[in-house]
Amino acid sequence: MNPTWTSDCGTVRLWLGDCLDVMTTWPDGAVDAVVTDPPYGVGLTEKTSKYSTVHKASPYSDSKADAEVGPVAVEMSNRIASCVVVTPGNRMMFDYPRPVSIGTIFSPGSGGCDPWGFGCSNPILYYGKCPYLAARMGSRPNSFESRKADPYGVSEKAIDHPCPKPLAWMTWLVRRASLATQTIADPFMGSGTTGVAAVRLGRSFWGVELDPGYFEIAKKRIQDELRRVAFLEGNAEPKQRQRELAI
Repeated sequence: MNPTWTSDCGTVRLWLGDCLDVMTTWPDGAVDAVVTDPPYGVGLTEKTSKYSTVHKASPYSDSKADAEVGPVAVEMSNRIASCVVVTPGNRMMFDYPRPVSIGTIFSPGSGGCDPWGFGCSNPILYYGKCPYLAARMGSRPNSFESRKADPYGVSEKAIDHPCPKPLAWMTWLVRRASLATQTIADPFMGSGTTGVAAVRLGRSFWGVELDPGYFEIAKKRIQDELRRVAFLEGNAEPKQRQRELAI
């Protein structure tokens, strides 16, 4: 299946469609790492507008239970990548295949309530080989603390998506899962945050999104980041670029 959109530089390829269909066309080892934040829970809903209390079902609910989509996609990801990093949400984490390592995103400000009080962590499931250990570059932490949603000053509230992940989170995860110049894939691209992080860090990116509206949002955000990176590389901010590429 050919990409729906490919960047002029060829480093970004985006598919509009169901990831379970698209990924079957990708060969073994097609990318270096999969970094993704799948839908959480059966019957996941989203607001029909920024101002409405009316909700509609997730597009994945039309054909498959949300509880099945993420775990199946992870199984497929293990075929196409040497490592897979997933943020499944606390409620869903035990529905996934057994990982080789479990980390967490610790948020002292809490991420909502659970039966034992304020939930302050988001699990990270790791599959496959750590790229740094495989390259004999030493160990890295498998968890991090998040006190600020986005150190680059872009508010997630400005993104027309029900649950955009903080760019700071996805930047950390992309850097943790890959080395510079490698290729990252996100089968649940959403508003494109993983793709923005990948471009910012000098990685190539493959993304899949089922919803046409979110696909267009992701494409625009990634195009904007490609232009931003091209400007930095061609102008007078080498130190900033070095910091973003640092591994």
